[in-house]
Amino acid sequence: MDKIKVSVIGCGGIFRNLHAPYYEEPNRRSDIVAVADLDADSANEQAKRFNARAYTGYRQLLDQADVDAIDVCCHPAPHLEITLAAAAAGKHVLMEKPMCWNVDEGNQMVAAAEKANILLQVAYMMRFDPGQAKLKELLDDETLGTLQMAYSNQIGWFRPQHPWLFIQQESGGMLVEQAIHHLDLWLWLYGEATSVYGYTSHVPLGGTYPLPEQAVENNAAAIIHFKNGGIGMMIKSWAAEVGHSGNEMVGSKGSATLLSHGLRWKTHRMETAEEFIAPVPDDDTYCTLPDDRRKQRYWSVYAKGASIDHWLKCVAGEGAPTTDGRIGRAGIELAEAVYRSQEQGKQISLPL
Repeated sequence: MDKIKVSVIGCGGIFRNLHAPYYEEPNRRSDIVAVADLDADSANEQAKRFNARAYTGYRQLLDQADVDAIDVCCHPAPHLEITLAAAAAGKHVLMEKPMCWNVDEGNQMVAAAEKANILLQVAYMMRFDPGQAKLKELLDDETLGTLQMAYSNQIGWFRPQHPWLFIQQESGGMLVEQAIHHLDLWLWLYGEATSVYGYTSHVPLGGTYPLPEQAVENNAAAIIHFKNGGIGMMIKSWAAEVGHSGNEMVGSKGSATLLSHGLRWKTHRMETAEEFIAPVPDDDTYCTLPDDRRKQRYWSVYAKGASIDHWLKCVAGEGAPTTDGRIGRAGIELAEAVYRSQEQGKQISLPL
């Protein structure tokens, strides 16, 4: 199999910790031929790691004839600009989440990709997590029946190690930047949404946080109604000194709670709950990771690698994309509906 030639835009933590291990796998579908980062030292370091060329401008990558596709790992602000330029250059795109800031940007990105006949895909890794995959299986075979209620608590404290994350014009918002994972999962697991009621607020925390007029929301709550029936309730905070987390669902035949890379579930016919936790495999996958990190982070690295591999398989014409640009736009639409609900003080119907 001829390897697809990929270039990487953005050499920060998301690339180093989650994308890079896939490109070091012997059975990878691609080779990195070039990288770009505004920080020349970072670009040179990763270029040396993969025996690739280094640039400080992404447009230089798009001019390279030997580049088939680009893996975008930078922060959200330039995602639209990069996608439009990549489409014009005929390069396939894997976009790190979030795909974009809002529905308008999503529409532009989808239209550009379809016009240029390139594959735009979002690197949604959590669909490939073993626990989420098990829940999908139990929903698809109707073991748990129809959805009655799903809920997600993501309550905690988030230190500003990435200052752009907390600035509206850089990240797009807390829901767009981080809750997008679970919004996408709910659309995948439970189907199309028909309405959203949402609330957001910002608590000024001082220190290195941006001023309130620049900052994203750091508290949010949403109730989502699904076309197939049932509701989802999500609460998220970056401002909670005392944290709490959990993701569960109640169906007409049983219920389930997600574990760390696993699932616990029980139907009305079962005497006791069953539990599945994916073990770290004793094989030769992701062995470039240090032993302790492999044990702790294997399934996160695996899930991201699977999302990259799926994209490359689709680029090669060997599969149908499950997280293309239209899917990426759908999650953004849910987040935008929450923001509109907060602004207008009412339930928002979908589609927008």
